[in-house]
Amino acid sequence: MPDYIRPFGPTIYHGKFTEEEVDYLQQVSKDTLEANKRIGKSLVGIIKDHMEAEVKDVQKFLSILKPHVQNYAEYEWKRINSLYINPEVEPNFAEINFDLGKGPWINYQRAGEFQPCHEHIGEISSVVYIDIPPEMSKEVYTEDTNMNCPGQIDFVYGSGDLGSTGSHKHVPETGDILLFPSQLKHIAYPFHTEGVTRVSMSFNIVKWNVQPKE
Repeated sequence: MPDYIRPFGPTIYHGKFTEEEVDYLQQVSKDTLEANKRIGKSLVGIIKDHMEAEVKDVQKFLSILKPHVQNYAEYEWKRINSLYINPEVEPNFAEINFDLGKGPWINYQRAGEFQPCHEHIGEISSVVYIDIPPEMSKEVYTEDTNMNCPGQIDFVYGSGDLGSTGSHKHVPETGDILLFPSQLKHIAYPFHTEGVTRVSMSFNIVKWNVQPKE
């Protein structure tokens, strides 16, 4: 079952891909390295290898994303409409359609690389964790910091005043998918283990639609 995390205002969706789906995404990652379509200058981050994802079977790719997009959209619709006395007619979320615009792209993050605080375009954005080296999450630098977060993603919202939560960190694992509003600022922290690569995919849903139930 997915998690719907609401540490502040916006909802962060956390779902999981199956082992078979992870295998497929890792093949996409290998195809992307071979295609070598670099797009680093159009993205934020101190990461050498940003690449346009090489998705050979678009329909298969969209089919593994669809259940997660559907879950997120349905949860948000019900949450928002529960606030109204006369809610809108519930859409048929099983038939949701969405447009990824120019995405997706893949980040091959290595030791010392990072993405500073930024936001995306579109309506809904995502990070998919294709391959997270276990060595990364085991890093401990107790002498250097009181906030150890190697390779983690950190969502930032609001002022973080006393009594409120201004950020939410997620420890990524292979097979995770996160969905969140595109304007929600976030950071990808560096790690320091040499010889490993943190592989993540991102995309933006620039437009989505769903028809009311008949």
